[in-house]
Amino acid sequence: MSTKPLWESTRDLHHACEAHKVGGAMSTGKPPKIWYKAWLMALYQIHSAVDPSMPKCLDRTMRIFKDLQNMEDQPEVKLLKSAAAYASSLKGEKSIAGAAYVLTGAHLMGGEIMRRRLEGFPTLHLEWDDRKEALAVLQSYRTRDDITQEARDCFQALLNVMDEIESLYTL
Repeated sequence: MSTKPLWESTRDLHHACEAHKVGGAMSTGKPPKIWYKAWLMALYQIHSAVDPSMPKCLDRTMRIFKDLQNMEDQPEVKLLKSAAAYASSLKGEKSIAGAAYVLTGAHLMGGEIMRRRLEGFPTLHLEWDDRKEALAVLQSYRTRDDITQEARDCFQALLNVMDEIESLYTL
């Protein structure tokens, strides 16, 4: 059990993701298209493991798949080993909840800003049928004090994905 709120216990890794070269490029709204497509592929890999165990309102898998289809004019991207390793590690309710907290928070909160910035990029995975319902589910994860390590693991996995994207698709 953590003595700090979940957001505070993960703040260092959250900031590391934002400060990463790939994360920073995403936040500008003008990432290299190959990085964005590789990022979508990683999200697809991870969400394919997470979403079947989450409430339906949070499911992003098909939306990410459609975003990837909308980038078919871009070069092929590889399945990312770091995303596959993380996805295969997601065993049990706590690891899924930690991932759900990080991913849902990113897609709902930062995603709302990113959707506007990413002009010309497919962003269906950042749109919500019922944002209010998704926020309520996110709040249920935010208040948990037993998934700190699992949320940190997700942020670390996202950093690993960014490292892999940067190394595979150097500009």
